[in-house]
Amino acid sequence: MNPNPFDVLSDPVLFVDDALIASKRGVTRTVHPGRKHDTPVLRPNPDKPWEHGGEDQSKRVHLYGTTMYDESVGVYRMWYMCRMGPHWRFRPHTVPGLYIPRPGRNPSTYMGQTHDAHGRKFVENDRGDLTCYAESDDGLTWTKPNLGIFEFNGSRDNNIVWDLHGASVFRDDDEPDPRKRYQAIGFCRRYRAVFLLTSPDGVRWDDSSHVDPVAERENEGSLNVVYDDRGRVYRAYAHARGTDRDARRMVHYTEASRLSGPWAPLRPILGATPDDDAVGAQKYGATRAEIHNMSGFRYHGIHIGIAGTLYVTGHGAAEHEMPVDGPIDAHLIYSDDGVNWKYPDAEPTPILPRGEPGAFDGGMIMGTATQPIIRGDEIHWYYTGARHTHGRPLHERYKAIGRATWRLDGFVSLDAGATAGVVETVPMATADGDLCINADARGGSIAVEVLGPDGHPQPGFSADDCVPFSGDSVRHPVRWKCRTLADASRPLRLRFVLHRAALYAFRGAAARSSEG
Repeated sequence: MNPNPFDVLSDPVLFVDDALIASKRGVTRTVHPGRKHDTPVLRPNPDKPWEHGGEDQSKRVHLYGTTMYDESVGVYRMWYMCRMGPHWRFRPHTVPGLYIPRPGRNPSTYMGQTHDAHGRKFVENDRGDLTCYAESDDGLTWTKPNLGIFEFNGSRDNNIVWDLHGASVFRDDDEPDPRKRYQAIGFCRRYRAVFLLTSPDGVRWDDSSHVDPVAERENEGSLNVVYDDRGRVYRAYAHARGTDRDARRMVHYTEASRLSGPWAPLRPILGATPDDDAVGAQKYGATRAEIHNMSGFRYHGIHIGIAGTLYVTGHGAAEHEMPVDGPIDAHLIYSDDGVNWKYPDAEPTPILPRGEPGAFDGGMIMGTATQPIIRGDEIHWYYTGARHTHGRPLHERYKAIGRATWRLDGFVSLDAGATAGVVETVPMATADGDLCINADARGGSIAVEVLGPDGHPQPGFSADDCVPFSGDSVRHPVRWKCRTLADASRPLRLRFVLHRAALYAFRGAAARSSEG
């Protein structure tokens, strides 16, 4: 039992675990997959060769990075990544300042130069990572504006803004310099390190304020950075290899008080478990599981994340340096501190199900945006779907970006059937005001009791006194016939009685939905 009463007015209580539950019976914890939009919201375009290399080449756009609803301009914004592939495999393209074909694999040069104007040595400036920009009025129909910032094969009609391997973007309204209102951090192949960019508008970026890398990083896997406003810390979740015999992919972690650093050394925090191995063997005949990618963010009093589990089924296409093949499933994870992550003790259901074979996301959920967009009473999380599995040849590779939606607080619920389910909380402190529940009881009912120290209902707060709820609402105020919550003695201890209902969360009336 929690020794410190929980302030129910400060945060909604989600049922990802039993931290605030004293006892429960007759209920099942259920993970709710997101409702996927029927079609991709962003596809690789055949007429944009930086996204679509041709019939015998890869066709892929990735979302390693940020989506946001930018209140200052009133639009949804996305910074996504394209991959053209190294020039020795395909017809070379030229993007002066970002991507220049070299005569062979080595040395790495830019128009005959081995270093840039700041003296930084080029390491790998022609592997084809390009950061592109898109925007939308409704979050579903996206445009790729011709920005005119960089030339691509001699034309400025494109939406290329930089060449990070995934851009985590932040808007800082407290920044005194309007030229640095936006900041982006990510891995840059040109120098194989992590760099920080600044921008007045989120489109025209500049690296001159941070010429030196802000963090070192050898590999180019996903690096998702978020800001934890309560901890006042930037948290980064990085794809890297472990030290086991198979050098399995796993998630490493670092943090810093500022984007410019200093960043703590990367350390492993989330790897595949024997249970993951067993699931992969049972579902796919996999030899092992690996954690391929992860996004995680502060959600009120806890942290919510999505981890992509790669189930290794065999060798990949050796001619394209793909070591292993297999599907990737996306699972819900949660954490109390943003560092130590766990799965809910529910049936291991993918939180983002892969599509049917042949669908744009039928082979892999390749990753999600750094965090979802929460607007009104819905949560929208954008993700990269892949038609192919991990190790297929490049000419089979097709990736597009989709969107999944949940009700507010709707990742997990406690569900009861015809037999009554009962959930009792630990004692909780609360100010006067309403108690609200997020629940779907359209086929049944939910009643709430307020218990005394002896475990019995306080006078006027029994299930019979409660006005039962039999609807569907993300914020339904609980009522009793003759009493208000202000009449109950503190600390509160609640008992929820469910019949054919799903209870997602409860909160005080002062806790409203997040927007932005």
